[in-house]
Amino acid sequence: MNFRKFYLVICSILSVFMFFMGSLTLLYINLTTVDEKPVNKSGAFIHEILSPFKENNMPINVLVLGGDKVNLNTDTMMLVNFNPSSSKLSILSIPRDTRVIIDGKRAKINAAYPKGGGELAVKTVSNLLGVDVEYYVFINTSSFREIIDTLGGVDYNVPVDMDWDDPLQDLHIHIKKGPQHFDGVKAEQFMRFRQNNNGKVNEYYDGSDLKRIDAQQNFIKELIRQKLNIFYITRLNDIINTVFKNIETNLNISEVLKMSSSATKIQPDNIQTFKVPGNSVLDGAWYYIMDKDETDKIVKENFR
Repeated sequence: MNFRKFYLVICSILSVFMFFMGSLTLLYINLTTVDEKPVNKSGAFIHEILSPFKENNMPINVLVLGGDKVNLNTDTMMLVNFNPSSSKLSILSIPRDTRVIIDGKRAKINAAYPKGGGELAVKTVSNLLGVDVEYYVFINTSSFREIIDTLGGVDYNVPVDMDWDDPLQDLHIHIKKGPQHFDGVKAEQFMRFRQNNNGKVNEYYDGSDLKRIDAQQNFIKELIRQKLNIFYITRLNDIINTVFKNIETNLNISEVLKMSSSATKIQPDNIQTFKVPGNSVLDGAWYYIMDKDETDKIVKENFR
């Protein structure tokens, strides 16, 4: 079984990469100037860099992909909408098994990136949701641990005891319920967790990708709440170096700076998370079938 890693964080592009993804990603991207020249660490200098880009307040959609660079399957897929004028961030998680049409054939949506890169992934998501998507960010999940460590870890209140062992993947997750300080390793384990060894179902986990998406989105919100502040903006060099060596994107420096200029205004209450509504069916293979009417409502109100 392939690693089902989150990244996001991704998860979080959270603005530029949302979190430089997901939050992570999202968060990072929001903060980055993405320039090869050294960045002065004073807040005033950063303000001078960003101020010329504040006049463009049009909302922007960015597709955030997280996966393994070896097999290229995207285990995490999020459409992120960033509205600079309101500092509102909307994140729509798309289940990896969502059924789509690629090259005239039925396929799972996580096959788009390995088949045609970011361009095909963007086209596939645009066709699925009926929304314009111009940019994408692919995050190598191996960078997740390093990014979290660069940020000094994340405090998180774990809802249940987590115990999972998968010898085939050399994956062993043992995290106690309650307040925890996650370093990169523990954060990645949390993001990958879906069920306990005993198979017991609870309100937080039932072995499905949908429940894990809920957990990932909650983590992204907490990550942004803790890390999206002036202290981390002054560490742009470290964050940029860590993130950019593990991502692929068609965003250029101008777009990143436009988003960055409003990133520090994002508050937890301005972050909305959604999942593509639908259900799983067995049709030759297991597919997730999107509920078009319900999805259209979400997209119309938050991603256009």
